[in-house]
Amino acid sequence: MNSDDRDWLADPRRPAVGPAWIGSFALAQFGLWLGLYAPLKVLLPLLADQLASPGGGQKETLLAAVSLAGSLVALLANPYAGALSDRSRSRWGSRRPWVLAGALTAAIGIQLLPQARVTAGMLAAWCLVKLGLNTTMAALNGAVADQVPARQQGTVWGWVGLVQPIGLVCGVALSTLLVPQLQQVAALQAALVLLSALPILWWLRATGQRTRPAPRLDGRAAFGHRPFAQLWWSRCWLYLGWSMSTVYLLYFLEDRLGLPRPQALQAQTLLLALYAGGTVASAALAGWLSDRSGNRLGFVIAGSGGMALACSLLLISQTLQLALAASVLLGIAYGVYIATHQALVLETLPDPQHSARDLGLFNAANTAPMVLSPALAWLCVTQLGGYTSLFAMATLLILASMLPLRGFRH
Repeated sequence: MNSDDRDWLADPRRPAVGPAWIGSFALAQFGLWLGLYAPLKVLLPLLADQLASPGGGQKETLLAAVSLAGSLVALLANPYAGALSDRSRSRWGSRRPWVLAGALTAAIGIQLLPQARVTAGMLAAWCLVKLGLNTTMAALNGAVADQVPARQQGTVWGWVGLVQPIGLVCGVALSTLLVPQLQQVAALQAALVLLSALPILWWLRATGQRTRPAPRLDGRAAFGHRPFAQLWWSRCWLYLGWSMSTVYLLYFLEDRLGLPRPQALQAQTLLLALYAGGTVASAALAGWLSDRSGNRLGFVIAGSGGMALACSLLLISQTLQLALAASVLLGIAYGVYIATHQALVLETLPDPQHSARDLGLFNAANTAPMVLSPALAWLCVTQLGGYTSLFAMATLLILASMLPLRGFRH
């Protein structure tokens, strides 16, 4: 990598992106999170309950299996889609076709979910959703690396951290209102995923793409770059704990707190709304402050510690009120964490020529935990003592995420 490449992200002459670019990118992230997590909170648990054989534990097993399959698809799709996006040269740019193709694929998969009458159909449809969403995600992340200067990274990812949970809550709340009409739930979620991706297409085309020679698909060099590897392992451990704590949220409200299904669905929406409110309150501010102070690592550590504390509250929770308090804290801490950790990632990319590919490889730190978390959550809930062991494990994993950051320099 030559000196121009090394100075590419930090170049003070690099033009800033405007509010319209940031707003359209944030809207696309709103749709991504809605598509990734709203089905997991409503569609998939209800479908698993319908398709599971009678008997204890079947719904948990089926939901874990489908979640695992989707996560495996995401683990492969993101880096390969990112690498292919880096290699693309078309009149529409290198990112735009992949954003649109991924959003269309995901919308089709979501529409197919409630039509599943057997487990294999549900699994195939969810894998299609994950393929599409991770294709879009890889291209969008590459676009940030292409176009956003270092001095704006905290601000951009702060806004992303703000809108992501709003997408989740809106998707879950609107879906809950339509239950039990699952086909209508799917149609709404698919439409929101697709429509939210459209505005950014204009701005990616209008601002153009960098012209680079086609990179190799091999991304092993990225993990030889120590700061990149440290951030990867830190994100992996934190997301493993975080995703474990959310796999069985609806079942937690029903089986541990004793809420009937209608009240559990309402309580889940409230928990997620409080989580989103906490994230909204902290993400944009934390990102802006980290841009000004330059001390992103301090924000990352504070956010990680707050998330661990929130999971420990769920560990001892026997009432809805304590669970609500934990959701607020979790949201605030996650907002601080994601805005600043993602900015650090963009600043430590080994080579901007491979930006989408390397960001796709980094996204494996998000998706690999989702491969493991359904199995670990199932083991804790069904074999190792229930939800107490689940949240104890989640707390320890989040705390462990701070260990790889010892001696971090970039």
